[in-house]
Amino acid sequence: MSEQNNEQKIKTISFTLPEELLNRVKAYAQREDRNLSSVIRLALKKLLESERTK
Repeated sequence: MSEQNNEQKIKTISFTLPEELLNRVKAYAQREDRNLSSVIRLALKKLLESERTK
């Protein structure tokens, strides 16, 4: 299998957040030395994992 087939395909999306929530996410990302995308990906994965266990 080629290296290209092993790479995840990443899509750019756009969505809206209340300003207060965005500020909290930015603060969390800064504290954890992560970028916004990685924090949001992690939060979505955790949400979907917890939904699967219901």
